[in-house]
Amino acid sequence: MAFSLAGSSVIAARFLADSLSPFTITFMSLFFAVLTAVICSGRKTARYIKQIKPAQWKILFLQAVFGIFLFRIFLTVGLGYTSAVEAGIITGSSPAITGLLAWIILREPIKRKSVLGISLTLVGILLLQGFPYNIAVLNSQHLTGNLFALGAAACESMFTTLSRKVYLNSDEEYNLPPFTQAGIVSTIALILCIIPMLIEKPMEALISLPASGWFALVWYGSIVTVVAFACMFAGAKRCDGYTIAAFTGLIPLSALVLAVLILGETVHMHQLTGCTFIVSAILLISRK
Repeated sequence: MAFSLAGSSVIAARFLADSLSPFTITFMSLFFAVLTAVICSGRKTARYIKQIKPAQWKILFLQAVFGIFLFRIFLTVGLGYTSAVEAGIITGSSPAITGLLAWIILREPIKRKSVLGISLTLVGILLLQGFPYNIAVLNSQHLTGNLFALGAAACESMFTTLSRKVYLNSDEEYNLPPFTQAGIVSTIALILCIIPMLIEKPMEALISLPASGWFALVWYGSIVTVVAFACMFAGAKRCDGYTIAAFTGLIPLSALVLAVLILGETVHMHQLTGCTFIVSAILLISRK
């Protein structure tokens, strides 16, 4: 559920990228995220927050920086240069990146199939760039947009790895509910966005934003952020890093389908081929 909903972030960002600036999109969506988290968390939030230790606060802060703040900035900026289809497929590199981070940060042993899966992911990304079908696709704007999308995928991978690490480093007394954790992470990211958002002077753009844009903001905040993150945190308690890595592959699949169905974008042969390599990497990494 977490990663299927996360794939819709590409579509929500596409609806907003031409109307609002990156930090305004992030701030407004997080406003709805925090509001939703407060409603869902209830009155016990303060008691749970007191249980958080300094080392765990550090991880929560890093989750906010990578999983929300940087992820949304990279994705929103990238969608100004590339299509939602390609941005969605490129997020499929998350399993490979998460696999590497599980090895580096979580010290989980890396297997031969994980190395092969990472290699297949790299091949898939190269195919998305046009190799060897159409080198003409490689203009600077297209490449810039896809590099930003790849940066967003790396931030998503860091977020999921940190979600696992917070439970590996905690004792039985630490039992922060998923919605409360999602609310804390969203609040930290919201604070980080205040000054950059004010610099963008967004009032005029917000006033003229159509109903579809406001719906995208609410969806991006309440569903993509709070509900998806709550599912992520709940799953991270029960899954190892490589299982999480494999399921992040649902992000590009849901993004690809939604981009075609909702945005009416087309999928080309080199994109399908690249997607096939990335999905093959997902299946390989997740195979037991």
